[in-house]
Amino acid sequence: MLLRVTLFTIICVSGLISCSSPKQLFEKEARQAESQRLILQQYFRPRAPIIQPGDKLTISIWGHDELSIGSINTNFNSSEATGRWLVVDNEGEVNLPQIGRVKIGGYDIKEVNYLLEQKYSELIKDPIINVKVLSHYVTVLGEVNAPGRYQLDNERVSLVEILGAAGGLTPYSKNDDIKVIRLVNQQPVELDVDFTSLVAYAEYNVDLQPDDVVYVGATGKKFTDEKLRRVTNFTGILTGIALVASVFLK
Repeated sequence: MLLRVTLFTIICVSGLISCSSPKQLFEKEARQAESQRLILQQYFRPRAPIIQPGDKLTISIWGHDELSIGSINTNFNSSEATGRWLVVDNEGEVNLPQIGRVKIGGYDIKEVNYLLEQKYSELIKDPIINVKVLSHYVTVLGEVNAPGRYQLDNERVSLVEILGAAGGLTPYSKNDDIKVIRLVNQQPVELDVDFTSLVAYAEYNVDLQPDDVVYVGATGKKFTDEKLRRVTNFTGILTGIALVASVFLK
């Protein structure tokens, strides 16, 4: 009788566990999704990168190379390698030819273009100005074909664009393990992105900011294949040693 009661109890408990586990899993996933949604809304809202003190930039004024710094119209096109740029000072200002000091820190590139057009319109009729920031980079790591450091050379660069610049995902990429890590008040904030969500929902295709880190995780298959490769290589070495030994032992 005791055995029957015990078996019945085990069956009931097992049934409760099997019924509650999917519910608990669903609730956990729902909490995680809500947490990520709040992170997305609070820290990853669409916005262009803001110019900060220490940023390096070029200013090109069409048809007026004498006023340009790193002009796209001359043989002195600027990059960080050529050394022709302006540096935003600690007050967020730059010193420009003929118009003097201008505060541009705290503005995005579009706003700076408009500001400088207003300033230079006092000297030039209908100035065409192109501001390019040289010092804005993001780092892409993990399962992409070309991991590395990439320049944010447009006004706004999205997550999909930077993954494309990095050569796309590898066959070993874990599509539900894409992370964007951003420093907020010197603390890392992590946004987890599923590639399906990235394609289907525009809000997850976030605009990247300078110094963001994008990481693409790997599937377990990669580690299995690497172990198999090492075992195969080791077996090949042992076979070679055995063949050499057999020659000398004859």
